[in-house]
Amino acid sequence: MAQYASALEEFPARRVLVDYDPPSAWAAELAERTGGIRRWARRVELAVWRRYERATRRRFDAIVVFAERDVPAVASTAGDVPIVRIPLAIEIPVEPLDPLGQAPPVVLFVGGFGHPPNVDAARWLARSIFPRVLQRVPDARLELVGDRPGEDVRRLAGEAVSVHGSVPDVTPYLDRAAVVTAPIRLGGSMRGKVLEALGGGKALVATPRAAEGVEATPDEHFVLATTEDEFVDALTSLLSDPGRRRALASSARAWAVESLAIERSVRGFERLYDSLSSPGAAGAGVPRTTA
Repeated sequence: MAQYASALEEFPARRVLVDYDPPSAWAAELAERTGGIRRWARRVELAVWRRYERATRRRFDAIVVFAERDVPAVASTAGDVPIVRIPLAIEIPVEPLDPLGQAPPVVLFVGGFGHPPNVDAARWLARSIFPRVLQRVPDARLELVGDRPGEDVRRLAGEAVSVHGSVPDVTPYLDRAAVVTAPIRLGGSMRGKVLEALGGGKALVATPRAAEGVEATPDEHFVLATTEDEFVDALTSLLSDPGRRRALASSARAWAVESLAIERSVRGFERLYDSLSSPGAAGAGVPRTTA
C-alpha cells in the first residue's frame, strides 16, 4: 500500500504506514538460504525491495510495526520517519474451540502461501518434520490451509497430507485440529495465525520467530520449538497426550483473553494519531513504543 502515498502529497492529512512484515528482512534471509542460480534471483529480489522501501517509507509521518525485531529492519530505509511499535491484537472468539480436536488427530498449519516465509514453513513441516511424526503416530494427519498455494505447496499433498486453498473460514479447520503449529523460520512481525490459535484455545507449537512479540509463556501457554528434533518431539507428545493438549489450550485461552483484546491495540493507534494531529506535530512528539 505504500506506493499510493505519493497520490496524497498535496493533501494536509498525516500518513501512517503499517508495515506488517518488512519485506527486505525476509528477502535477505531467503537470499542467504538459497543456493545456485536461484540465489542470484533472490539477491535481485532483495535489491528491488530495498529500493522500493527507500522510495516509499520516507513519504510517511510515522511507520507502525508489530514486533521489536522489525524496528531496525524498517529503520535502515526509513530515514528520519518515526517508527512505532504497536503489538498486534485480535478479536477473541466468544467461545473457545475444541481443545482436543477430532479423530484422526490433525496437525494444522495456516498461512497465506503468497508469502515466502509461509511457503518455507509448509515445506519444512511437510517434508522433514511431519514424516517423522507419522512414524510415531501413524494415524496423524497434516492439513495446510491458506490462499494462493503454488505448485511447490500443492506438491506437498498426498496420503496423510492435504492442502486447502482459499477457504471461506479457517475456524472449522482450527476447531478440529489436535495441534496447531507455526514452524516459521523467516521474516519478522507478529503472526496472526499464532494469536488466533491462542485466542481460540488450541494447543500450539511454534518457533521463536513465529512467537516474535508474543508475551505468552513457553510451556505454559504454548510449546516453543526451534530445531526439527524439538518440533517432532513436541508434536508427537501432544498428539499422544490429550490431557496435555487440554491443559495447554485452556491456559492459552486464558492468557489471550487477558492480553490480546483489540482495545489494547486501538489505544495504541489513538495515542499515535493524537500525537500526529497535535499543532506543529512533525514526528518529534510521536511515541516510539505504544501499547
